[in-house]
Amino acid sequence: MFRRVLPFFLLCVASPLHAEPGQSAVTGAVTPGDLRPHIAYLASDALQGRAPDSEGGRMAAHYIATEWNAAGLQPGAEDGGWYQPVAMVTRKPLLGSIRFNSLDGKPIAIPERSLLLSGREPSDELRGVRLVFTGYGIAPGAPLPELKGRLALMLAHHADGDKRNLAERAAVLAAAGAAGVILIFDAGDPVSRLREPWFHPSSELAAADAQRPVFYGGIGDDAARRLFAASGDTLVEARLRAEDNRAIIEPLAITADLSTRSEIEHLDSNNIVGKLPGADPAAGAVLFLAHWDHLGLCRPAGAPDRICNGAVDNASGVAVLIEVAKRLAKTPPLDRDIYFLATTGEEIGLLGAKAFAERPPVPLDKIVAAFNLDTVAVGPAGAPVAIIGRGRTPIAGDVAKVAASIGRGVDADDDANAYIRRQDGWMLLDKGVPTVMANGAFSDGARLEAFISGAYHTPGDELTDDTDLSGAAEDADLHVALGRYFGDEGRYPGR
Repeated sequence: MFRRVLPFFLLCVASPLHAEPGQSAVTGAVTPGDLRPHIAYLASDALQGRAPDSEGGRMAAHYIATEWNAAGLQPGAEDGGWYQPVAMVTRKPLLGSIRFNSLDGKPIAIPERSLLLSGREPSDELRGVRLVFTGYGIAPGAPLPELKGRLALMLAHHADGDKRNLAERAAVLAAAGAAGVILIFDAGDPVSRLREPWFHPSSELAAADAQRPVFYGGIGDDAARRLFAASGDTLVEARLRAEDNRAIIEPLAITADLSTRSEIEHLDSNNIVGKLPGADPAAGAVLFLAHWDHLGLCRPAGAPDRICNGAVDNASGVAVLIEVAKRLAKTPPLDRDIYFLATTGEEIGLLGAKAFAERPPVPLDKIVAAFNLDTVAVGPAGAPVAIIGRGRTPIAGDVAKVAASIGRGVDADDDANAYIRRQDGWMLLDKGVPTVMANGAFSDGARLEAFISGAYHTPGDELTDDTDLSGAAEDADLHVALGRYFGDEGRYPGR
């Protein structure tokens, strides 16, 4: 609703907040007073909840770049600037209809509850398209068959050894010319469970969205059995043939009529990337990241408070990111380059982190350690450190050692790993980058759950005089120590 309200150049005259009297020196320990002004600005009503591609979102991005520039960081994006463009698409399916017919025009009765369909365009229809069974999809590295003008039926279950997700497998079929891809789900009919969330908005990077089929949907096991029976075949035998032949392409004696309508929004936003050059860039790099975006206007017009300000989630993480950058910038250059990344699109699918992982300004295999900061202002100081990612990365032991060196305890359990896929660090960890989220906020499960079941993702996530930032300040000091440790090749030789 607030897209492109002000031209971007007008944002460049905005003045970031300055340190308040009584704040610590930038080289000393981080205090709540250091963090509060950043959170106050980023979570203010003036920024309208920091939605991607909104006036408030651009103001947040400008604020972060200005703070990093003043701290002495260099622009770190691939084009030599502060901003890494992130184009995204949000789609909400409104209508998806499929009608199946035999080649002689007789309709094949399939219950609507057994069907799902969405379209790539705001509205589209296709009539008389021939179905073709493609097994598990085209095997990795195999030549593309000619599927132009066909509707591909693909088994949703993964073949042994194929690590691609459904969207990636469907994109290969689309590249072969398929007008659409319909997934065949296993017995148990998950379609009925997927119907309600299917019509919720979902988002993807624009580049990946452009590769999706024009039509994309799914049918339950029972519906698929009816289709194969109408074509003179059985689903059981087709599955067996797909197991034996990964290149299977079999036309069915069936056509389909498809019709879709969707609400589609194109979002243009930015990650912000800063850099502290190291004395020996060949030694690799360390990365700190936090997402700057939030939900924007999250209540309908007329509501007493429409703004999801996102003070804890995640203005607090960005505030820590800024203060860590300031302190590391005041130390003599470390061996390794230190990168700072403020991501967009986290709330709609970790998309800014995904864009960075796909187009990193530094090769991912050069990043020896990455640390994500998210939702850190949950509890007071004194909490032990929870390490999200422990057991998945070799750096967790060193993180625990650094925490102990500054007097922090470390959780003995791995309960916090329940959040491993729900935060930006996952997009790096999944690509082999040693990545953790280490803080005290996730060590107290009861306190964290109280926030998640309460103010989280509501207008109640605001900064007040009672917001306790002592735990976040303590976590900021931990990350300064982590930067100095992992940035020093002598102390951490690398992987």
